[in-house]
Amino acid sequence: MIRKTKLKWFTMIEMLIVMVIIWILAVVLTESYINISKTALRIEQEKNISEESLILTQIFQSIADETTIDYDKYDVHDLESKNWYVDTLFLKWWDWKSYSIHTEWNCLQLDWNFKLNEDGSIQTDEEWNVPDIQDFVDCKLILANEDGESTILNTSGKVVVSKVRFRIIPYDTDQNYFDNASEWSIVINDIHQPAFWMFIHLYSPLYKAKWTNNVHQPLQLFFNLNL
Repeated sequence: MIRKTKLKWFTMIEMLIVMVIIWILAVVLTESYINISKTALRIEQEKNISEESLILTQIFQSIADETTIDYDKYDVHDLESKNWYVDTLFLKWWDWKSYSIHTEWNCLQLDWNFKLNEDGSIQTDEEWNVPDIQDFVDCKLILANEDGESTILNTSGKVVVSKVRFRIIPYDTDQNYFDNASEWSIVINDIHQPAFWMFIHLYSPLYKAKWTNNVHQPLQLFFNLNL
């Protein structure tokens, strides 16, 4: 005797329910995987930038321990007009050789063309003109003298640097610190060492102007120099 059954209908409904559950789990797992991947990538980028910023600080501290500013390379009145900001730092080593530190090739300039928001992101006058850091990956921080030049920060593609700026502390051989007046005879304080500020920005090579997972770090470093 053949029995009629409705199990076939219940099985189809159950299959639909299972398929919906699997689809929901797949969506949740995919979203979780994407978020975990983004977080891991960001952590790796932050680690790279932190390591390179530490290395850069140590390198410049080592340089500061053995050098003094080569003021003979600068025009005093030109420095005053620029409020002592320069793109190239000239130094004298203990052997009295003259060295220079600067950035070259295609570098992102953080001046009136490119300003930083409070969160460190780049803004420009034109929203569609915001650059991606991929356009500036060949920027190099260079130490040079008459014998040649070398790259200070060997980042191996882990970090991209912006154009470097320095601010020299006004100083002369009489150990006098001067204000921005045109005459060098106006002394406002006595100091014992020349010094300079260094301003540079480190970016992940994956930095994109409109990407929410950007990683970057502005550096403002101060160094006293030996006489």
